[in-house]
Amino acid sequence: MTKVTIGIPVFNGANYIAQAIESILSQGFGDFELVISDNASEDATEEICREFSRKDRRIHYVRQACNVGAAANHNLLFAYGDSPYFKWASHDDVLHPRFLEVTVAALEARPDVVLASPASALIDELGQPLRFSPERGGMVDLSNVCWPCLPEDNPGLTASDPATRFTAVMLNTVMCVEVYGLMRRSALRQTSLIGHFSGSDKVLLAEMALLGPYWLGPEVLFYRRCHAKQFSSSTSGSYRAIWYSGRKDSLLRQQLKLLHAYCRSANLYQLSITNRSRCFLAIARRALFRGHQLRRLASGLVGS
Repeated sequence: MTKVTIGIPVFNGANYIAQAIESILSQGFGDFELVISDNASEDATEEICREFSRKDRRIHYVRQACNVGAAANHNLLFAYGDSPYFKWASHDDVLHPRFLEVTVAALEARPDVVLASPASALIDELGQPLRFSPERGGMVDLSNVCWPCLPEDNPGLTASDPATRFTAVMLNTVMCVEVYGLMRRSALRQTSLIGHFSGSDKVLLAEMALLGPYWLGPEVLFYRRCHAKQFSSSTSGSYRAIWYSGRKDSLLRQQLKLLHAYCRSANLYQLSITNRSRCFLAIARRALFRGHQLRRLASGLVGS
């Protein structure tokens, strides 16, 4: 049995997917399979991926007949393989050669840990680190977009108490880079996976947090690429809805779906009455302060 399955969901990723694949093939830990689900790309993605798959038998290329939406494309990848560990990889991000070695060791050493995520850094289109802007309080890319600094200081994710971990996701997780960490398949199987609405990656992280502690490594082994064409740089609610589900949806409906998913998560797992109440309090606090956070992030994304 293969130890790790890595899944790349991609749509029109010809700009960076070769670099992403190469960083995976350069891993010092080699017991993995790489599955690429092409969401009916219209650029050179198919040709690039098929060329890599011809050269390395660990790579499996699957092409969807039509665009099924990013959420479904992510979730289809989880159905492939039966490895004990699973990881999503974005077509435009880069892994350090020691990423799998370190994260597999972390999960092997701690059976209670459900997700292993090393420290992350932000890079630009050219693969260079973003510069920090003291005036704007964040990292600025080549398009003058300001991003939150990484790594995020969020030790609550490693706590033994599930409500503490859930609260850490609700109130302190911004970039959600942990969704690209290495996950224990048995834990991920108990979640809702990626929902068909904006923000469902954080819902998944919240559900994983209720199942067990995270392992957060101090060494930077994951490089999140920031560029103008990526989903994260868009503040349009309609675009985000189409990206996730392939269908239009109003911002209000998306937010109601998100709130419902958080509440469902707090009720889904075996928690004491006290811990369940603490989870709902965290959801309420996030709902109350989210407008302020959105305005702050939107102003940073637009730039000065």
